[in-house]
Amino acid sequence: MNKHAIIRNLPDDTCTRQQILHAARIVEPSFKETQLRYLMGTLHNSRLIVRVGRNQYKKVDKVAMKSIFTGVYSHAAQQVIGYMQEQFPLLSYRVWELSWLNEFFNHQLAHNQIFLEVEKDGSDFVFSTLTEKFPGKVLLKPKAQEILRYGTDDGIIINHLVTEAPKSDGERYQVPLEKLIVDLFANKNLMLSKGDYPAAIELMFTKYRIDQVSMLLYARRSQL
Repeated sequence: MNKHAIIRNLPDDTCTRQQILHAARIVEPSFKETQLRYLMGTLHNSRLIVRVGRNQYKKVDKVAMKSIFTGVYSHAAQQVIGYMQEQFPLLSYRVWELSWLNEFFNHQLAHNQIFLEVEKDGSDFVFSTLTEKFPGKVLLKPKAQEILRYGTDDGIIINHLVTEAPKSDGERYQVPLEKLIVDLFANKNLMLSKGDYPAAIELMFTKYRIDQVSMLLYARRSQL
């Protein structure tokens, strides 16, 4: 089937699965609804459409070609990741850094923190192990006052990983922007300027591609 012919029959604004089915039947009247799932995957993998919401899609040629956010890990974070890969190869975890927000916030952050989110059953053991490897650097589920009192630059903060947290297309420990946005609101112990949030979130949406469905599902899991 001619994929590009289907795309030409789609509306210029957002479209639904049903509209994509209709466009496919214009090109090939015998097209069956049971074939739609395969067609959707083909169009998405060919980067002819992108999902912008629940059952909402746009043609890529009508969407600004935004890049996918990929946080750059510091040397300190790479050491943590390397140790986790070596010691806990089967454990689910994510790693992100506070310094990543300097790309979006007006008030630049002077000190960095490394957030290591680990599946609940393994967090205590990871904490005790990392404490031996990085003495004086690791805190387990600290409150804001504990971070102020005991936190260090490039300190490692261990929290529980919310089940079904968004995954990156890269390494399994990488954090996509959808998760980072939700964490800004879900993590009550981030000592950030809330006044920077509106402009920062707007910049994130303007600059990078964001899967709003994935983001909203995670927000519900995080009880926002």
